[in-house]
Amino acid sequence: MRIWIAALVSAPLIALSQPVFAQPVPETAGETREAAIQSGEDWGSASTPFDQAGGAGRFDEQDPWEGFNRKIFGFNEFVDRYALKPAAKGYRWVTPEWLDNTVTRFFSNLGDIGDGLNYVFQWRWGEAGNSLGRFTINTTLGVAGLFDVASDVDLGNTDTSLDVTLGRWGVARGPYLVVPILGPSSVRDAATIYPSSYLWPVIYLEDDLARYSLAALYGVDLRADLLDLERNIIGDRYTFIRNAYLQRRLMQEGKDMAPALPDEDPELESDDGW
Repeated sequence: MRIWIAALVSAPLIALSQPVFAQPVPETAGETREAAIQSGEDWGSASTPFDQAGGAGRFDEQDPWEGFNRKIFGFNEFVDRYALKPAAKGYRWVTPEWLDNTVTRFFSNLGDIGDGLNYVFQWRWGEAGNSLGRFTINTTLGVAGLFDVASDVDLGNTDTSLDVTLGRWGVARGPYLVVPILGPSSVRDAATIYPSSYLWPVIYLEDDLARYSLAALYGVDLRADLLDLERNIIGDRYTFIRNAYLQRRLMQEGKDMAPALPDEDPELESDDGW
């Protein structure tokens, strides 16, 4: 039972996809712009492939459930606006920048374990050695990951997920899906949320207070790190976030940037040691 509860608490924090953003999403780019002006947040008036329904390689074709997804997206925006974002702003206000960066490095170090194991499952031994090597170095020389010593010896941070692992072995991605609270996902990605929680060391802490406190700290720290990045969102927020999520997944899988249709999942390129 404890594992179930811990997994449910930590799942939103390690899903990855993309965290939710603030402001209720309007239906059109023009309404989005108007809402931004009224709220005092200027997102700009330019347009990019990410905020165009037919841009970035026709990502809209992977979103046959857009009507349903937009409703869930609106709910997520509401929760973020009145709960997550205020908490993140408060956290940033009381936390010195050096301490904020230290907390981020600590959780990034824990994430290297899951990354390394997933690279092993993907049979990508070079990346697996990089991630597990980073964890070993930063846990020891970096004092439990508080300092990123591994980057100083050219072991850069790369991330992957169980979703990418399944794609590596030919499991179809399925349609784009917005998950309540968790945000952008796909049918395949959503199916990995609970199993992925077992790759996060925090859920194995026996002390409930410590486990839930670390999970909450991770979520707030992650949301705080996105406060500046969300100003890059222009046009229709739903479309921008969806397209950015799908393109990032394609890059992680090593696929061509042109997305597949929902019922297609072409083989990944095998230029990394297969």
